[in-house]
Amino acid sequence: MLQALVTDHDGTLAQTGERQFEWFKFWAKMNHKKLDFKDVREFFPFYNEQCNLAGGVQNVYDFLNLPCDMNDREHPVWPAYEQFKKITPAPLYEGIKESIEEIWKLGHLSSDYKRNKRLRLGINTTNTWKSVYSDLSKGGIIHCFDSFITEEVLRSYHGAENPNSIKKPSKISLALALGLIDSEGQYTIHVGDTLNDLAASQKVMRLNPSHPETLITVGVGWGYEGKEKLEEGLEIPGEGNIYFNHIIEKPSELVNIVKKYLR
Repeated sequence: MLQALVTDHDGTLAQTGERQFEWFKFWAKMNHKKLDFKDVREFFPFYNEQCNLAGGVQNVYDFLNLPCDMNDREHPVWPAYEQFKKITPAPLYEGIKESIEEIWKLGHLSSDYKRNKRLRLGINTTNTWKSVYSDLSKGGIIHCFDSFITEEVLRSYHGAENPNSIKKPSKISLALALGLIDSEGQYTIHVGDTLNDLAASQKVMRLNPSHPETLITVGVGWGYEGKEKLEEGLEIPGEGNIYFNHIIEKPSELVNIVKKYLR
């Protein structure tokens, strides 16, 4: 029986991709430059390609010749970015609020004695909690969630204050999420919008490396990489190809998937 649902935030719940495009336009203007992208659809493929390379989003800044040091929290880019997010909220995708609230209601305790713990909902993201909390609060669904793994958690867990080495597709954040939400991988749905989310869901190792846990995966077609990219799946060296268990095109489809696994 389904125990928990863990979801990504950026591009899955909230329209943060659109905000990222606006941010880079803003930061370029602040530094007397101009982006050579007409709109967010043109920007997305470039952004995703750079973020999937070693170095992550730092590559985007470097390619655009914009000042940034992702490892220096004292760099001027950080306060500018935080201020920008305050004045530029990332609204939830259409249908997310209704779907998350319905899933939350579905997870309440029932007359079935075998289900003696409610369905838990968690966030697994490399974004900051301050940003995520703001988006979910403004979207009216913060009350639906029971736990979160965010950039601050990963930074503390790493020990050397550098969370980049354990960001997705690292499985560590999901191992932490499963532990915090107290759920087994095979009874947990992981919702994401990138192939990195798919990769991170495979054979997650927690306390016992001999018993890895693979989560139920749901890819959302409205996010960063899009349905066609998600349908390609991934090739894991030595193991073959892997694919999402489900790919959806609208949030209401997630409700039906949850219902299926709750039965």
